[in-house]
Amino acid sequence: MTKKKTTYPLSEHYDGKRFFNPWGANNTKSLWDVLAWKLTSKAATWPEQEHKKIDAEALIAAGKSDQVHVTYIGHATTYIQNNKLSILTDPHFSHRASPLSFAGPSRIRKPAFEILQLPAVDIVLISHNHYDHLDLPTLKELEKRFHPHFIVPLGNAELLKSEGLQKITELDWWEKFENIQLVPAQHWSARGVLDRNKALWGGYVITMSDQKIYFAGDTGYGPHFKMIGEKSGPIKLAILPIGAYEPRWFMKDQHLNPDDAIQAHLDLKSEGGFAIHFETFQLTDEGFDEPRNQLNELLKKYNVPPAAFLTPQFGETFTIKESTCNP
Repeated sequence: MTKKKTTYPLSEHYDGKRFFNPWGANNTKSLWDVLAWKLTSKAATWPEQEHKKIDAEALIAAGKSDQVHVTYIGHATTYIQNNKLSILTDPHFSHRASPLSFAGPSRIRKPAFEILQLPAVDIVLISHNHYDHLDLPTLKELEKRFHPHFIVPLGNAELLKSEGLQKITELDWWEKFENIQLVPAQHWSARGVLDRNKALWGGYVITMSDQKIYFAGDTGYGPHFKMIGEKSGPIKLAILPIGAYEPRWFMKDQHLNPDDAIQAHLDLKSEGGFAIHFETFQLTDEGFDEPRNQLNELLKKYNVPPAAFLTPQFGETFTIKESTCNP
């Protein structure tokens, strides 16, 4: 049987065959570029695998409150909840970010919580299909336990359906499903050698308790942050990646560094920032604690109070209050 070819309406970011970033800065790195990176640079040494036992009481208590709470589980996985709704972003609970169980990037830190410790999962947000953000074993376990609603960018539903997931909604940039809107990101997609940019990528703006939370997923720095702030704001909390950024000549178009993340926070005009995508998988060359340390130093340069851009510890839960985000 011939596989059905899926197409989407032509747009400023889809040409009928592939998706792209309309303002340029598309990832066009070749195999030779990858080899040049690996042969000309040296990755910092990271610590051995560690796991800190974390009490889930705060996580459970947060789900009984009408205030919104955000918990950092690891990498790009956050748990956003109040007493009406619970959301997981880019859930990844597996040991490796890889199509192979025996090779590929492995965790330095285990997830702060196991899936069994989560009190509920109503919605799962997927930003794009890279293995460190779309982990099929995790998604199948979530389906088995919680039967959540999966929200994905265009071109990703077929993969989830093929794995037996049931409730799936695909969105294009700026489209909404109830209180969740898919917004642009500067990135790319692929799970193999033949599907490059056949699926869309993006971030999300979530409205909970009349407050807007922005989850960036994976992204480089670009004009989309100002667009999101203007079209989808005001943003109460911006969840922004700060790691996997060296060497810059290779990574700058696809991953924020700490300086970019602060600039994105300012472009969005968000009240608070919340760092993710660090201290989990060694994907690039910077040191284990460089993203956290650099961010905290750069906040001084930009005159941003440390409380206005959080670098959470694994398992730390914060309450989004009227004026600030507090543990």
